[in-house]
Amino acid sequence: MKNLSILATLLFFSVSTMLAQTVSPARQIVGKEEMSGLNLATSIPEKNLKEYWSSFLSKYGKVKSRKGAYSLEKAYVTDISKNSLNLTSAITSSRNISTLFLAVQDGGNYISSTSDAGYLETEQFLKQFLTYATAQEELRLVKADFTKTQDEQKKLVKEKDRLAKEIEKTEKDLTRLREELIKKDAELTNYNSILENKQKGLKEVEAKNGK
Repeated sequence: MKNLSILATLLFFSVSTMLAQTVSPARQIVGKEEMSGLNLATSIPEKNLKEYWSSFLSKYGKVKSRKGAYSLEKAYVTDISKNSLNLTSAITSSRNISTLFLAVQDGGNYISSTSDAGYLETEQFLKQFLTYATAQEELRLVKADFTKTQDEQKKLVKEKDRLAKEIEKTEKDLTRLREELIKKDAELTNYNSILENKQKGLKEVEAKNGK
C-alpha cells in the first residue's frame, strides 16, 4: 500500500507538470513551407506524444503522416470553427521538453494571433488534447510500473524455485552420503575386527619363532 501511495504521489506531480504547460503563438517550417500557428510544450516524451496526437486527430478524419508532419485536410473541428479546416502539425523535442506545433487554416487564413477568430478555441483544443495525452501517459506509466513489478515478482518466484530445487537436491545428496557413511562405518567395524584377529595371529606366529 505504501508503494502505491508513493506511485500515486509521483504521478500526481508528473501529471500536474504536464498540465501546467502553456500554449503560445509560433511560426515554424513544416515540410518546405513556413506556417503560423500555436505551440504546446509538455514533458511527455516525443515518441509517445506523436502516438497520442495521431490518435487524437484521427477522431476528426484520416491523418496523413509524412516526414514527421501530421496533416488533416477539410476536417470539421466544431470546437474551433463551423468551417472545414486544414490542420498541419509537427512534434519536436529538446532538453526533455516536447513541442507540438499546430497550424490551423480556416479558409485562406491561419489562426495564429490572439486577435484571430478561433484563436481561443484552438488554444482550448490543444489543452483538451493535453488532457487526453496526459491521461494516456499516466496509463502508460502505471502499466510500465506494473509490468516491471510483475517481472521482478516472476524473477523472485523463479529464484525461489531454483533455491528450493537446490535444497531438495542437497537434501537427497545428504541422505545418500549419510547412507554411505553408515555403510563405511559398518565396513570399518568389520575391518577393525579382522585386523584385530590378524594382529593376534601375527603375535602367535611371532611367539612361536621366538620373537
